[in-house]
Amino acid sequence: MQELGKTIPGEWEWVLDEIKQLIAELPLEGSRRLFELWKQIPERRTVQAGSRSPLEQLRNLLIRLSEHWLHYRVFDWQVDVPWTNNATEQVIGRMKMRSKTVWGYKTESGMIAGLMLAGSGVN
Repeated sequence: MQELGKTIPGEWEWVLDEIKQLIAELPLEGSRRLFELWKQIPERRTVQAGSRSPLEQLRNLLIRLSEHWLHYRVFDWQVDVPWTNNATEQVIGRMKMRSKTVWGYKTESGMIAGLMLAGSGVN
């Protein structure tokens, strides 16, 4: 998306900003909003096969994101899927919560011990 941001006409940069916001927030109605954005961008067909204009690339990105939006929100409809599948992020999240509530996590040695325990999978 960064490369697209460099080539897209200035009057369409707001669309990229809105895409970034939707991806960051993952709202339930995100698919619908992406589809609305897709309809706003004029459809053009390039003459050369294989080369697409930046606006065509943006339209393609919007429709792909819209079509696959439920896959990005799988945590919402499958109970066993956490908000993030990244185990490191899960450990960091637990550490942040514990560091606010547990005394031992305020010191470096307590934090290291907590990290070792949290990363071991033992609860």
